[in-house]
Amino acid sequence: MAFALTDATRQLILADLHHRFPQADKDEIRRRFIARVLPREDVIRAYGFDPKTEGF
Repeated sequence: MAFALTDATRQLILADLHHRFPQADKDEIRRRFIARVLPREDVIRAYGFDPKTEGF
């Protein structure tokens, strides 16, 4: 049940991102998803970009 809830949450976030940014490519959606689900410090450390400076 926890896996189903996690997957449903992931799908809702992705649907929202596609709705808000219909022109965004796959990479931008991925970066926006990461920025939404992880703390800023973790995004910077693990993925090498700052969501705040990129406007995410």
